[in-house]
Amino acid sequence: MLSLSWPASTPSANSASPLPLALLLCFLISLMLLLQLVSPGWARLPGYAAIHTMLEILSIAMSLLVAVMAWFRTDSSRPLRVLAVGFAVIAALDTLHTVSYALLPAFVTANTPQKAIVIWLGARAMVALAILCMLLPTPQQRRAIPLLWLYGALVALLGVGLYDRLPVLYQPGSGLTPLKISLEWLLVGAYLLLAFRVHRAQQSIFAGQWLTAGLLVLAFGELFFCFYQLVDDVANGLGHVFKVIGQGFFLRGVIETRLLQPYQQLTVEKTAHEDARNRLHALVSGAPLGILVVDQDGRIVSSNPAAEQLFHAAPGALDGSQIEQLVPSTLRGTHRQHRGDYHADARVRRMSERQQVTAARCDGSQFHASVELAPLQWGQHAYVLAFVSDISVQVQQTSQLQWLALNDELTGLPNRHATIQQLDTSLQQRQHGALLLCNIDALGRINQVFGHDSGDALLVAGSQRLLRLLHPDEQLMRLQGDSFAVLMPGQHEPLQRAQQLLEAFAAPFVLPGGIELQAGARAGYCRYPEDGDQAGQLLQNAEMAMTAAKHSVSTPVVAFSDCEPARTRRWLQLAGQMALALQQQQFAMVYQPRVRLYDSSVAGFEALLRWQAAEGAISPGEFIPVAEETGFILRLGRWALDQAIAQRAAWQRDGYQVGRMAINLSPRQLGDAGLRDWLLQSCQRHGVEPVQLELEITETAAMENLQWALPVLQQLRALGLHLALDDFGTGYSSLAYLQQLPVSVLKIDLAFVRNLDREEGRAVVRTIITLAQQLACHTVAEGVETPAQQAWLLANGCDEMQGFLEARPLPPAAVADYLRGKP
Repeated sequence: MLSLSWPASTPSANSASPLPLALLLCFLISLMLLLQLVSPGWARLPGYAAIHTMLEILSIAMSLLVAVMAWFRTDSSRPLRVLAVGFAVIAALDTLHTVSYALLPAFVTANTPQKAIVIWLGARAMVALAILCMLLPTPQQRRAIPLLWLYGALVALLGVGLYDRLPVLYQPGSGLTPLKISLEWLLVGAYLLLAFRVHRAQQSIFAGQWLTAGLLVLAFGELFFCFYQLVDDVANGLGHVFKVIGQGFFLRGVIETRLLQPYQQLTVEKTAHEDARNRLHALVSGAPLGILVVDQDGRIVSSNPAAEQLFHAAPGALDGSQIEQLVPSTLRGTHRQHRGDYHADARVRRMSERQQVTAARCDGSQFHASVELAPLQWGQHAYVLAFVSDISVQVQQTSQLQWLALNDELTGLPNRHATIQQLDTSLQQRQHGALLLCNIDALGRINQVFGHDSGDALLVAGSQRLLRLLHPDEQLMRLQGDSFAVLMPGQHEPLQRAQQLLEAFAAPFVLPGGIELQAGARAGYCRYPEDGDQAGQLLQNAEMAMTAAKHSVSTPVVAFSDCEPARTRRWLQLAGQMALALQQQQFAMVYQPRVRLYDSSVAGFEALLRWQAAEGAISPGEFIPVAEETGFILRLGRWALDQAIAQRAAWQRDGYQVGRMAINLSPRQLGDAGLRDWLLQSCQRHGVEPVQLELEITETAAMENLQWALPVLQQLRALGLHLALDDFGTGYSSLAYLQQLPVSVLKIDLAFVRNLDREEGRAVVRTIITLAQQLACHTVAEGVETPAQQAWLLANGCDEMQGFLEARPLPPAAVADYLRGKP
């Protein structure tokens, strides 16, 4: 089975197929052959010897060209070597055939037609043999090359020295012998079979169509040598002509395969190379990063527009310059050393190793750059590919974030985190000193009245005054809000020093806008390590002392040691017991009726939280602030709300008309982002309409946190819930702020109700009732204990009351008896 495993070489898409021309020549040869059959020897060629010699020389030249071009090939493929050897043998045999022509001088032996024909047939058979060897498997091709040389030598020997011992092929006077004609037909058949085989495999061998065309022309041209009778007749001459033409097809195929196709392929590759180069240039030119190609001597050999823009260089100005020119002068020596180390150590060549460096522009300015390096090999030379980007903004942002992590943005002072770090350092170094916390009075009210810009200006001015009073070894820090911390290492008289620092607030402050105000301050302090060996503990102790100072009427500075013992232990005790108490059901709800003054009917109940601990009842006034400070009020408050809603649903199912259920909300609960959705879910779960509930907030809580409390209250009101302002009159509401609150009930604080026996007390309550009427709000008087108070409230337009006169707070089981006693 024949092998077609050699490299494929298809005809060029731009070259025309030679097969139509070959078929046309075969048709022309057929017509001439018909003429030869009709009129044998119809014409003779004068000077045939010269014509024959010329045609053979041309044929020999073509065979040699085919041999040379097929042999000298870059890949030296085996099929072409076989073809080269075959046509080299053909050229040699055709040369012997030419010099053996009868009319020429004797060559070694006497020249006769027999001698020329023997060598002729050997050469023609060599054509078929060479093509056949091309189609053999590669291992057999290796063995075929010596056989081709051996065949050529054998034909030369027989044709030159032993031709007279061979069967007669030509009889003078009668022409070709049957043996000669049979051998010619055998060659014709061999050529046609090979043409068919090559045509089938033309996509797999070089110049397949040209070989096919040449074999067809040779096959039909060989027919002339089957019918001529005289050596010099036209048929013999035409046979030589078409032999030359056939070999011309071979030569043309070799030329196309070895010259035209490589040239065309080179053109295609050159075009592809140019296209790839243009694409690469477009990619590099359009890259957002600066790209530099640097040789081992530090010379920039190429740069892209982004690099030129990055370094403020004119187009092409970077090429040829030293890379150290793009490095600050103080760093050029170090950079040169690093560059040498990079080239010396191949292990440091990783694209992922991004470096942050300081780079210099051509105009002398500097910037922070991110540089990523990669090795690059161009030919025999090694280069470094540098990708450069400006990260000045990122570095600045990182520095800003790092600064903000330890400093207060408003005052520029170290913040709480820095305070803890400094305290930790002092404690680790076993230093002694004091931590002072200073709080500016009424900053929340100043923000509300004059605006937050004025409050911020006050904080900045206060911090500057404190800084001017500091000793060199002291540090001022801003903890949060209106609180400052002062670290006083080695301080033995912290009380006296604290009093000196508070003098910073003695003089009035003049703020932007011409605002002049007096802002006092209070302080608390603790000693370290006497009052604690942990930074967090010291801060907590100092904050506790500062809180005590804020609550004190006469003492602006309080030491932790003066407020610590009983109060601190009780606070910690309550804070630690609350979660367990809720789990053990020590908390319970009681309900105080609220009645209409005009007919004493029940308008609703206020749900109140109680704590019955193992050691006895704990007052709400004691545990509610602790829950508020620790944040446990969020969990406890939701539990109380759910209990009150569930109780309202239970009374409704029992058929009692209990009116609205009022429940208190603490300031922390107002900040509960999920409160609205949770309330809605609780109402839906228990089957209570939101309109049947009333949420009570204190006036102080609403006013001090108006900016974020107002949207929350509006969302709750949108659900249908009623809102009541508890302890009204004890805060500092203005009408402008009060009108913004979506409240429908004002509750008159019991302190005013108790003063109804005095004219000034009655004037205050009368004003509150009138104000509520103007705002379309109901009024509820708290703490009504006497019939005289009840009568006055009814006479002056108050809507509802609650207090011991009507009923004390009742447990759920006692409410039913109470309701049955009502009309």
